[in-house]
This record gives sequence, structure tokens and C-alpha cells, in this order.
Amino acid sequence: MPLVRVFGVGVLALVFLVGSLWAMDVNYGAWVGAWLSPKNQYQAGFGVIVIVGLIMAWVYARFIGDKFPMPGMVRGVIYGLVLAVAAIWFVPYTLEGIASAVGNTQVVYGGRGIIDKENKRSDEVMAEQMTRVEPCPPLFGVKPPFAKLTRDRQWASADAWKGRLLPFGIAFALYGLIVGSLLSEKFDNKK
Repeated sequence: MPLVRVFGVGVLALVFLVGSLWAMDVNYGAWVGAWLSPKNQYQAGFGVIVIVGLIMAWVYARFIGDKFPMPGMVRGVIYGLVLAVAAIWFVPYTLEGIASAVGNTQVVYGGRGIIDKENKRSDEVMAEQMTRVEPCPPLFGVKPPFAKLTRDRQWASADAWKGRLLPFGIAFALYGLIVGSLLSEKFDNKK
């Protein structure tokens, strides 16, 4: 299987992953980027997502694609769910550690603003200590259609894993389904 095909499928799978998270109003690019570069959340976040997403597509094609006796779609969904487990439990703490190590310690908050004791927004007071992940912006005038699935759930802070279960599980299973459906054959880097 040619490397160009692997990366093409990886891009397609990433579009569905990020698109399904957007549909559930999970601002994944800003979330990943908020840990690394609060002022450039989207650039940092989507840069990391693309690089890691393409590497994960290559890992699937190279090491899993035709190695296990089950349909490619099933292998892919299992692979996607393994990636979801990593994104739900390990990535937030890893990013928090990186942010702490480079001096960008911040709390990533789920776009609800900080409320003080008098129930007033106090963003100005906490601006240096907090980076918020805003709700997803509308695309072509369309708001995220399944935002109600995540509306009342915190998902962005490192310890808010319960809020990440549904959206990350769906999105990464879809990523795996696409990768598994289209990359489940013998990998040959020479083609």
C-alpha cells in the first residue's frame, strides 16, 4: 500500500474525527492547542492533531492492517477506541505536564467562563491563570447540531474524563472505522 494512500486516508479520517467532535460542540483543536500555546490555540492544536493523526494512520497500516483475523472495520473500530482511551485519560495529563514544564501552566476550562462568588463572570481577574476552550464556532452559518450531547458536561479539564467518554468515543471509533475500512491490507512502502 503506498504511503500517499495511507496519508490520504489519514486526512479523510481526521476530517471525520474533527467534524464529529465539532458536531457535538467539542472544540478539539483549541483544546489540544490551549495546553501548548494559549495565544495560538488553533494553530498549535491542529498542527499536533494532523501530525499525530497521520502517524496513527501509518501505525495502523504498517502494524495492524492485515495482521489480525477479523474484518478490517472491526479492527479499525477497536484501534479507534484504543486511541480514544489514550485521548480521554492519558493525553490531558501529558499535555498538562508539558505545559507545566515549559511554564505555561493553565487550567483548561470548558468554555463556561469563571464565575465568582456573586455569580458574575470574572474573566479579567483570572485571565493569566486560565485558558478557556470556547464553544465551537458555526461553520457556514451552521451551529454544531449535536451540541446538546455535551452542553451540560465538563470535558475540557484534565480530570473531566467522564465528559470526554461519549464525544471522544464516537469520534475516535469513526476515525478507526475509516482507517480500518480503507487500510486493512498488506503494507508495502515501495509502491
